[in-house]
Amino acid sequence: MGGSPPAGVGVSGAPTEASLEARQQKHWYDRLMLLCDGVFAIAITLLAADIRAPQGWRGDWESLRLPGQLDGYAMSFLVISIYWLAHRRFMAMIRVVDAPVTVLTLVMLGLVALLPAATRLINAYYVFPLPRLVYACLVVAIGASIALVWGYAALIAKVVSVEVNASQRWFMLLLMVATPPFFLALTFAIPRPVAGEIPLCLAALFLIGWPTRLWVLRRLRKPRTVPSAR
Repeated sequence: MGGSPPAGVGVSGAPTEASLEARQQKHWYDRLMLLCDGVFAIAITLLAADIRAPQGWRGDWESLRLPGQLDGYAMSFLVISIYWLAHRRFMAMIRVVDAPVTVLTLVMLGLVALLPAATRLINAYYVFPLPRLVYACLVVAIGASIALVWGYAALIAKVVSVEVNASQRWFMLLLMVATPPFFLALTFAIPRPVAGEIPLCLAALFLIGWPTRLWVLRRLRKPRTVPSAR
């Protein structure tokens, strides 16, 4: 019996060029997101694996010195979580994963993978300024790499959903560039933080900043104009 071929299949029964490209795009997107989630999860796991009793521990609380390690873990856990949330939101709006998006994402993942090592460095030598500077530069570099992914996709290649207008695209880019240095400036401005103070400051800033960002994005969203009836 005659009839039209199924959607996405040509007359010869082979997949059409459009359906093949759609399959490739979905495959590339899915594999990239799997890799991203895996690197973020492994980075958090390595943070926890680095928490251990110091050498020469005498079995008492005074020589255990866990608060410093827990502070480093909590701070880096918050940093990784915030960046994962930002990257997840950006990727949900990006329609096409091309070569630049893939390469920039791999650069971002390479920087994220360094966070456990930077956390160990800052835990061991927190009293010195250089480890803190290295940690701060790494956190800012991760934010800059995510900003590059979004800036390329939203403003250069324009492979972002059309529902995201120009004002929202620029606002999210500026927020991604400015937020990490601002957070670090506030936290590192504390001269002698007590145990738990810096993670609590970061958590409070995040809880304030996240709803504020959503509110601004809603304000920047242009209302749809309904044509008047004649």
